[in-house]
Amino acid sequence: MKRPRYFCEFCGSEVRKDARVCPHCGRFFSSVKCPRCGYVGKADDFARGCPVCGYAEAANPPPEPIRPPVAKAAPVPWWAFVAVALVILGLSLALLRTLR
Repeated sequence: MKRPRYFCEFCGSEVRKDARVCPHCGRFFSSVKCPRCGYVGKADDFARGCPVCGYAEAANPPPEPIRPPVAKAAPVPWWAFVAVALVILGLSLALLRTLR
């Protein structure tokens, strides 16, 4: 018999059918969403799988969690390193002159 599995939409952790909060990430649940067709309903509606598409295979892997896209930082240009090195060198020379 197919046994539905429930996963947090945000972090992907498996949760109990009656869970209201994800024990892993702390997000609150207000409904259940089918990972295949997107149907949203109460947990009782999913007792035998998704009422729309039938998704409930125990062998199915958990859905991928929803993660916001990570913005990649632009690489630091080479001249920035040179500028920092020159500033450090200038400050060092100024300090040496004041100590003499």
